[in-house]
Parts: sequence; C-alpha cells; structure tokens
Amino acid sequence: MKAMTRLAIITICYNDRPGLERTFASVFGQTIRDFEYIVVDGGSTDGSVDLIKAHAPRLTHWTSEPDRGIYDAQNKGCYMATAPFVLFMNAGDTFAAPDVLERAIPMLTDTVDILYGDAQLADERGVYGAKPHPHRLTSAWLMKETVAHQSQFIRRSLLEKAEGYDLGYPIAADYAFLARMFWRERIRTRHAGFAISVFDTTGLSSDPAGKRRSAAERKAIQRNFAPRGWYFLYHAWAAFNRLIGR
Repeated sequence: MKAMTRLAIITICYNDRPGLERTFASVFGQTIRDFEYIVVDGGSTDGSVDLIKAHAPRLTHWTSEPDRGIYDAQNKGCYMATAPFVLFMNAGDTFAAPDVLERAIPMLTDTVDILYGDAQLADERGVYGAKPHPHRLTSAWLMKETVAHQSQFIRRSLLEKAEGYDLGYPIAADYAFLARMFWRERIRTRHAGFAISVFDTTGLSSDPAGKRRSAAERKAIQRNFAPRGWYFLYHAWAAFNRLIGR
C-alpha cells in the first residue's frame, strides 16, 4: 500500500508570471513528485492564470480570485490542503537544489511540528549569499531573527488551530505565527541540516519603508508573545546600541 502523502506545497501569486514560471520550474524539477501542489492566484491579469491553466493537470487544486493579501491567500491554500505538512513556495521562490524534497520529506515525522532549514539569498543578479539557521531555535535568536517561510515545513494542524495567519500583521504574520508557536505552544522543531530554499531579498520587507513597518510589527508581536524578560532585555539592548551608534 502506498504511504500517505506527507506534504502540500502552496504557491501564492498575483501578477507575477515570470516569478511563477521560476517557481513552477523549481517545483516540477524536484526529484520526487509525492506531494500535493496547490496554487492560489489573487486574480492576476498578466497571463499568470493562463500559465496556471497550462499546468493544471499537474496541480492538486488551484484558484484565481481576489484576496486580502499574501497571508489571506496562504490561509486559503492551507484550507485546500489535506497532507499533514505544508510548505509555502510563493511566486518567485525556488528550491535550493533538485533533491530538497527527497531529503526533507522523510524527516516529516509524527515527532516534528516544524522542520526548518537554511536559505540561500538572492536578488536580481542571482544567489549572492546564505542565511544559515541555528541547529536549535532559542529565544535569543528569535528575538532578532526568523526562519524564512520558504524554508519551513509546518504541521498543517498548527495553522488550523491558530485559525491561519493573523491578517492584522500584513508584513510579518509568518513571524507572528512562529513566535506564537515557539513561545506559547512549545512546538517541536527540527533543523534539516541543509538549505531548503532561495530567498529573494528584493521583496516588500527589503525596502526602507517596508523594513520600518516590519520592525514595528515584529516589536508588537514580541510584546504579545515573547516572555516579558526577553522582551525588555532585548529592546533595552537594541536601544543602547542605537544610542552609541552601533
């Protein structure tokens, strides 16, 4: 008897046909195909829907309709999935290597809630660096960093329990979810030990205004979920560093 499919890949798109083409090529180029594949389009008018239709036989589900932003679309995709784990590879995101899923899926066991890996960094010129993640997540690390959403395999039941991503955080809802799970739910995490994805650093949270909004959201999230001692200690340290110009 065939083993149950463990993973649903979810791709969000809105008027980004070139990015969607790259993501499709990366997903369909994986060495295994034992996964659900769901595409949620926000009502694109640039030819993205035609591309989705062309690949429809290879998709588990797809839809194209207006949404309230990336996290609303990701919530829709999660509700369409049936596999126990989900991975968000949105338009423009790619895997770090063709054998990522072949190596990662066997790690999606009943003893893991979030499997995470490293990320490669890229801009319009291509890959230029790496974003390693710690072997074990800690409060100290999570106060100043986060795991790229493209490098997280998340137990779907956790997202359902949380009623999806919180749309009150339009830039950092993925960080809000991870913070809530880590500090409140005490989830079981595992580091894969290799790079999962290529992270495009030219997105919204990379521009100056986006960074300021992201920082404000992160601070609000930490105030809501981080232990009070960590919250005050970290922000006192950050304020001191700003004061001395570091």
